[in-house]
Amino acid sequence: MHQQGGAAMNQDTTHPPALSSEESVERFRTRVSVGTLIGVMTCLLFAGLLMLVSWLPNRSGNSLAGSTGGGVGAGTGNAVGDGTSSSDDTRGENDHAAEGEMDPSTDVSGGRDGPNSGVAPQAEDSGNADLKIAPEDAIAATGAGTVDSEKSSPLHSFTVPPLEQLQPEPSGDDGVRAAAARSPGMFAGRDAEQRKKLAESEGGSAASESAVEHGLKWLADHQDKDGHWSLNEFHAAGECNGRCSMPGNVSSDAAGTGFGLLPFLGAGYTHQSGKFKKTVKNGLDWLIEDLTKEGTFRHCGAGTLYAHGIASIALCEAWAMTKDPKLKQPAQRSIDYMVKAQHAGGGWRYQPGMAGDTSVTGWQVIALRSAQQGGLRFPKNVMPKVAAFLDSVQSDKKGGGYRYMPNDRLTDAMVAEGLLCRIYTSWNSKRPGLEAGVQYLLSRPPQPGGELYYWYYATQVLHHFGGEPWEEWNPVMRDLLLNSQSMTGHESGSWAPQGGHDGSGGRVYATSLSLLTLEVYYRHKRMF
Repeated sequence: MHQQGGAAMNQDTTHPPALSSEESVERFRTRVSVGTLIGVMTCLLFAGLLMLVSWLPNRSGNSLAGSTGGGVGAGTGNAVGDGTSSSDDTRGENDHAAEGEMDPSTDVSGGRDGPNSGVAPQAEDSGNADLKIAPEDAIAATGAGTVDSEKSSPLHSFTVPPLEQLQPEPSGDDGVRAAAARSPGMFAGRDAEQRKKLAESEGGSAASESAVEHGLKWLADHQDKDGHWSLNEFHAAGECNGRCSMPGNVSSDAAGTGFGLLPFLGAGYTHQSGKFKKTVKNGLDWLIEDLTKEGTFRHCGAGTLYAHGIASIALCEAWAMTKDPKLKQPAQRSIDYMVKAQHAGGGWRYQPGMAGDTSVTGWQVIALRSAQQGGLRFPKNVMPKVAAFLDSVQSDKKGGGYRYMPNDRLTDAMVAEGLLCRIYTSWNSKRPGLEAGVQYLLSRPPQPGGELYYWYYATQVLHHFGGEPWEEWNPVMRDLLLNSQSMTGHESGSWAPQGGHDGSGGRVYATSLSLLTLEVYYRHKRMF
């Protein structure tokens, strides 16, 4: 049985009937239409094949991200990230963070963290300071920055968009922010000219600056040849050969390297400029290679998140100061993991899943604040959750005192650390709790042999607060540190651990905290 034009014809096929003239014309038109359609389709198919053949050779030469403006190593040799320059780190002046977010170019605490600050100088020739990237980190920009909430800690599930979505910042309220990077904000005082001016105007001295340089030299001399610093085995590095005493009893090379790098960055030295650029480069190389694809550091030791926070601060500061694209993705991954590890109560402790303590939480808050200065992303509810944690550990209604954990006793170091966290989350200088806390700190001034950890946090709080309290605190702190710096033998330039838990970190830890405290005049721009 045959079909023509969709109509069945049940006729004798041996002797078909003759067609009329009208039927012949209609049949001819139908055949012409079908033939024309087949011809057009054949031409289109042939043209498509030609286009495919001409496209394939060119396709093989393109980067994973498409153009030379992005992808793996675009324009940077072996850069991981978007490969762009400053255009990916800026926002329009009329863009605003969603409610509950902090904008690093504005002072959330009512202070002077303005948009017109300078940035640490960069050497024109940075060819000898290229950071190495571990092979496992050399992944496409389209995949990096995504956190698998099914495989990560269930405590605080979220998804970070791919890196190519970081430019420009999404206009919608997607719960994830990219802090404005219009200025270096809190790091504005670290370039050589500003450092000198601020050291003079904020209460430093020629002696304190000389002590900083002396201490940095000691740290550089005790860096391991692979780039890391050890808290407990530093005396085996370089040419020390055991001549320096008081190693720590904690094994955490990630924390040691973070503590080793931070004083250099605080004084304005980066892997791109300054006399210590090789030292800084080697330390950053080591941290990047120690970082896993999940955002954790392999050599954290028992205090995983304690060390993670300190190492993350170093990566975030180096990125914010230089905008070297090789640093952006590692810094972002360390922040991603940090956010995943935040306890539901708003704090952090040594391991994910533990209820927070003030000590570990403080290092994460500083890392997050540093991340904001570089335009890195994290959910907008992180800082409000920190504030809720601080509410749980404050010892009075005003919030002038803080405990290690909710049911612990109040301690000087935790009061100072809690107050600094309050400044970095939302408080301004007129907050009654901050005023009460400052008076508490003044009632416990630095004493010979006192805890360096307390001095480090209290000095920052009082510097931000300013005025008479700062003028009262600063000379006592400064001169005690100058008088306690080692000046003989191979230990010359370093500080010995003093009170509290200083001994656990040892001489590298004590030297780092002492240097960071003496750099307070320019290390972080005043919030008020």
